[in-house]
Amino acid sequence: MAPNIFITGSSGYVGGSTTKALLAAHPEYEITALVRDQAQEKIIKGAWPNVKTVIGTLDDEVTLADEASKADVVLNLASSDHLNAPKTIISGMARGKKGRFIHISGTGVLNDMSKGPGNPTPKVYDDVKDVREITSLSMTALHRDVDAAVIAAGKEYDIPTAIVCPPMIHGVGSGPGKKRSIQIPYLIEAIDGRGKAFTVEEGNNIWDHIHIQDLASAFVRLTEEATKPNGGAATWGPDGYYFTEAGEFAWKDVVSELAQLLHTSGKISSSDVDKLSVDEAVKFHPWAPVLWGGNCRSRASRLRELGWNPATLKITPSLPEMVKFVLA
Repeated sequence: MAPNIFITGSSGYVGGSTTKALLAAHPEYEITALVRDQAQEKIIKGAWPNVKTVIGTLDDEVTLADEASKADVVLNLASSDHLNAPKTIISGMARGKKGRFIHISGTGVLNDMSKGPGNPTPKVYDDVKDVREITSLSMTALHRDVDAAVIAAGKEYDIPTAIVCPPMIHGVGSGPGKKRSIQIPYLIEAIDGRGKAFTVEEGNNIWDHIHIQDLASAFVRLTEEATKPNGGAATWGPDGYYFTEAGEFAWKDVVSELAQLLHTSGKISSSDVDKLSVDEAVKFHPWAPVLWGGNCRSRASRLRELGWNPATLKITPSLPEMVKFVLA
């Protein structure tokens, strides 16, 4: 029988792009998508008539558990910060097929401003060598409480789990619903609204990046392993933690490129870049220190051991289409 894949978030940015990539790579998969309402159902069915839909939210425990019990693989891509949904899904899996659970997190869990906002920090986390350190970070770190809940529920219900932790995601999504990410689109809007580009302090802080299509391919690769006997060559459980970086960048370099693009297109009057304090930056977004001022540095050794390699190694080619999409 073809594997049954249950996906949350198919109308979203990551979930939509991943669903499309899964269908392209494995048309034989039987995919069920959780949708919030009939409007989302119409969008999903319009794009993918063969995808089964079920209406519900991450708070609908009965629906989540029931669909999870039928699945060989669950891709929880709707939220990295919904605390109760992973346990609900995993408990449902335990009473059914006992499949494998793949959850999206984010490298915000690594956010480091120990040298001050806008300054680089040296620590780079490798998801093989440093996995125990990563899964023991402070519970105050972004996403950490949900990561811990996934691992704990997997142990409690004897369900193999994997956490996929992307960095800054760029590119326009390929799914039928949401097509934009968070950090760069918010930055484009802030620069456009302010009328001039800016960094948080010096802007020398460093993040990793991944193109949305390369992230989708990472989920496809891990799903393929999950459908193999004993989870294939993938690592599951407490050590099943996967970064997805394709390289790293300093935020000031992205800002400089955006300044040039917006100036050339006539959106702003100058390509100059200001250096803003945190207090000034949060006027343009309350999450400014985390989004654009810290450091999140990771190495995706575990996925590369499975044969995954990103195709897009630079952010620059994505920026013109992102500017056009955001400011359309």
